[in-house]
Amino acid sequence: MSSTANAAVVRPNTLIKTDDLDFGTLLSGPAGGTVTINPVTNGRSAAGGATLIGNDGGRAMFQGTGGIFLITVSGSTSVTLTRAGGGAPAMTASLVRAATTSGGGIALLGATLLPSGVQTYYIGGTLAVPANQPEGNYSGTFTLTVNYL
Repeated sequence: MSSTANAAVVRPNTLIKTDDLDFGTLLSGPAGGTVTINPVTNGRSAAGGATLIGNDGGRAMFQGTGGIFLITVSGSTSVTLTRAGGGAPAMTASLVRAATTSGGGIALLGATLLPSGVQTYYIGGTLAVPANQPEGNYSGTFTLTVNYL
């Protein structure tokens, strides 16, 4: 039996993605609804005609390193998810960002002064699920840009 071990080595002032945003498995009912991933708590919830199936799903996580710099964070505010193979309406998710730092300083979005250490950026959001959305696997891409000034 074998297993895999992984490691990521980064240079100062870099950013890597460690987890994707995943709204998880859901059921679309006769009324439209939403599925939300909280970027701070990683909690998943549903409203309206969307029903959560299982416990999968979670926020995206990006980590960066740096010294004392002014950091600006920008990126996508929404993402469009399309079904693999097509043939279904796309779904749109609004994105929400949150940040933390291992240095114990203030971590706000936009321009902020962060101490040295690891900065972690979490991305959550709310997926709008149309009524009777066809089954399938849906995906889309979004960007996060961190500028170390």
